[in-house]
Amino acid sequence: MNPSNTTILLKEWLRLSEHESEAIAEKEWGMLNDLLDQKSRIKALLEDYSGDDFSEADKLLVNELIMITKLNQTLLQSEMDIVNSRIQNENRSLKTMRKVGRIYGSQNGNSYWHSYS
Repeated sequence: MNPSNTTILLKEWLRLSEHESEAIAEKEWGMLNDLLDQKSRIKALLEDYSGDDFSEADKLLVNELIMITKLNQTLLQSEMDIVNSRIQNENRSLKTMRKVGRIYGSQNGNSYWHSYS
């Protein structure tokens, strides 16, 4: 027996979700965007079907998709936390540099450090 259209679409969604995990792990953000676009198109196609069109096997696939989606969300959140931490560190460094610039750059005449040379 041939798989139904819903099964074919869900299996493709699962395949894309597995590649999504790889893209996140490898920090391939362009590939991740492409995969998300493809999944969005599949979602639109699946919306044409009613609940009765989905088999028990489809429901198992949906459960698997939910699990891998949660995993991908966790992976992506972890990467976002790393980036946010880097941004905060850079912001602190910039603020410190600005303070130093205001303190030593506002001296009249020769630089404060010039007197030590």
